[in-house]
Amino acid sequence: MENNTARTFVLVGTIVSVLLFMHLLPQLSVAGTALRPVNMLSDVVPEVYGDDGEQGGLLQQEAPMPLLAKVKAEEEEKKEAEKPKRPKRPVPKDMTPVIDFSNGGIHGMEGFYQALDKRKELGRPVRIAYYGDSFIEGDILTCQLRELLQKKFGGSGAGWVDCGKTTNAGRPTIRQTTSGFVSHSTMERKSFLSARQGISQRYFTLEGSAQLTLSGTSWKPRNAQWEQASLYFVTNGGMTIKGMPNGQEGQTFQPGASEEVQAVTVSDSMKQVKWTVGGAGAGDVFFGAVVEGRGGITLDNFAMRGCSGLSLASIPEATLRSFAQVRPYDLIIIHYGLNAAGPSSTDKSLNHYTTQMSKAIALFKRCFPEAAILVVGVSDRGQRAAGGVQTMKGIELMLSHQKQMAQEEGVAFFSMFDAMGGRNAMAEFVKKGWAGKDYTHIGMKAGDHLGQKLYEAIVFGYE
Repeated sequence: MENNTARTFVLVGTIVSVLLFMHLLPQLSVAGTALRPVNMLSDVVPEVYGDDGEQGGLLQQEAPMPLLAKVKAEEEEKKEAEKPKRPKRPVPKDMTPVIDFSNGGIHGMEGFYQALDKRKELGRPVRIAYYGDSFIEGDILTCQLRELLQKKFGGSGAGWVDCGKTTNAGRPTIRQTTSGFVSHSTMERKSFLSARQGISQRYFTLEGSAQLTLSGTSWKPRNAQWEQASLYFVTNGGMTIKGMPNGQEGQTFQPGASEEVQAVTVSDSMKQVKWTVGGAGAGDVFFGAVVEGRGGITLDNFAMRGCSGLSLASIPEATLRSFAQVRPYDLIIIHYGLNAAGPSSTDKSLNHYTTQMSKAIALFKRCFPEAAILVVGVSDRGQRAAGGVQTMKGIELMLSHQKQMAQEEGVAFFSMFDAMGGRNAMAEFVKKGWAGKDYTHIGMKAGDHLGQKLYEAIVFGYE
């Protein structure tokens, strides 16, 4: 009997060899028609098509393998989960932290922290605008916050100073002498024209000539001298401004007419600067002057006695946008509440208050689209009661509404009430001699203490 099994293996081997040879041949065509390539594995491997729908070979594109990709992704996630996580730095027990409700949004603290990181590349100081009522009048609290920030991040000078005599003029951080400027503020209803106000809710008029001299003091080391001084105004043209650093001849400016806010600046290592204005007319409006460093950090105090903060929404949007061009801010602090909360405050009244304050926040968001916004909650205020001086009814209710407002607006929040020590803290401040017997206003020692608290919270968030 013949060995049929051997012949079968020989036949199969011959066929496989021929097919392998044909598989390796390039694609053939007969009379212009492409023949289908020989693919020994076509029954077990899916055909692959190119982007144009034509059938492609295995060497042109690999078949997708979603299952393997999923397994690989799961393995990567598992490895990532097994990596040691850096623990969050715990908030010290004696610190009141800044709470950022922005979820990384543009008006949270992250933008300000990034400005601090890039301060050497900005070509200007990192700027803070601090709005508040009589709690910060006279540069109380803000002078300490400014000094500490400048020590850490650089910078000099006391920042913004009003052109004329105002309730905020008596500051130990800067010596001011002025004549010829007439003050108008949002709290002076009769003579005040809202459409003319500037970023500080004030404006100054003059006819003819005026002068303003600013001199450094030794109240805080960084107040003593600065590197540049500026004057901000709107003019119809025709006036002459002269800036004289350290009693020198200085520079003369003749700004042209414009509806936009303008600024003139002199630069030098200064302990004093004098501004003179000549030829001003009724249409010329001045807003304020600034002394600051070329870099580092600057904090401008915009205090307004008796203000609830609601009037911020009345600053003309065009004016704020114009200031954003000539004097951009990286952090805007809004600190009010003392003049809006009282023993008879209710949820309804305070909800109305914060709803109106939200309009002011929205205005600053529009005009300073890259600025961080920090709401500072109301401070403690004392009220005489049968058991002694206690926290006034309405203060803690105001605080909760302000915190909710900050959360709804997606901005940052800091509780000054908690930083003071919480309930009945003002009574303790009065016992220490840190606050007045009105149980409302603090002195410089308390201001330094609370400025330190806010500084630590800001730096903690930054670091």
